[in-house]
Amino acid sequence: MNDTICIYGSRIIHRHLEAMKLEIDGVKAGEDLEYVHRMRVASRRMRSALTLFSSCFNKQRFKEISKDVRAVTRSLGEARDTDVQLEALAKEAPKFSSRNHAPGFKRLVMRLEQKRQAQQAKVISSMEQLEKDGVLEKIAETTGPLAEQAGSVYLYSPGLYAKAFDGIQNRLEELYSHEKFIYDPTNVAELHAMRISAKRLRYSLEAFEELYGEPLKPYISEVKKLQDVLGWIHDLDVWTEMIPVFIEEERQRILIYFGHDRPLKRLLPGLKAFAEQRRQLREAAYLDFLHIWIVQNEEGTWEALKKLIATPIDLEKAVQQGREAEPDETGAA
Repeated sequence: MNDTICIYGSRIIHRHLEAMKLEIDGVKAGEDLEYVHRMRVASRRMRSALTLFSSCFNKQRFKEISKDVRAVTRSLGEARDTDVQLEALAKEAPKFSSRNHAPGFKRLVMRLEQKRQAQQAKVISSMEQLEKDGVLEKIAETTGPLAEQAGSVYLYSPGLYAKAFDGIQNRLEELYSHEKFIYDPTNVAELHAMRISAKRLRYSLEAFEELYGEPLKPYISEVKKLQDVLGWIHDLDVWTEMIPVFIEEERQRILIYFGHDRPLKRLLPGLKAFAEQRRQLREAAYLDFLHIWIVQNEEGTWEALKKLIATPIDLEKAVQQGREAEPDETGAA
């Protein structure tokens, strides 16, 4: 691969590497939930950058590193998802504090707190495995020497712009591949897949932000807006699926303990009320998403992005064509 591409890519990867290093101790301590959040985001950005610049790595080394980073993302994902749910419950607690609703709501909080406590052992284990395997050291060995050259090499080559164009264009096409499914609110899986595609597009845009500067920032904001609303829909879909399962699990626990399920009755009002609230919020979130998507397309947001990322390539072609059209020394065209 073009040296400037690998130098640029190494600098981006090295930046995410430093971000991951900063969070390890905090993640293991488990005292502040934001460490898990930041580490998860850093590992996701790392995975995206590794994929974009995979040709710069030894194939076997890339496979090993990518697998290890993915394992970190997954282990932190479960804990972070539970953290988000607990944060949501803390915010909604005043609305479910009545005598009728509180028992079920508090039971849900208690079970999720127990779940999160159990997950911390896996989180710590994943950080220890990351350190034991020397994953970050392997990345540093590969990217460090190239990253150091960034200050002495002119990076903004036609090849790098072509790489950026391909990377962003592919993510845009991936995003649009879900469009035919999104007009049915029951297409839960496709809406979730579109959220993942939006996230990937955002990470690709951020990876090449230095190339395009300020003009790219509004598009990062637009895709983040899309990612956020789709993420909210996904969170609500998870609750909708989770509450009936939770009720049945509590029923089984009560049956084992009491020999009958009558105590479940006092839990049901709060749990059902919370589930209904989530359902209503999901309906509103879906309409918000459709509005955002329609407006973005009506305003030509993504077509304008395509034009922005294509401009340096088109300019290079125009310059090249101009050179080829110049007359030679004999005056011939």
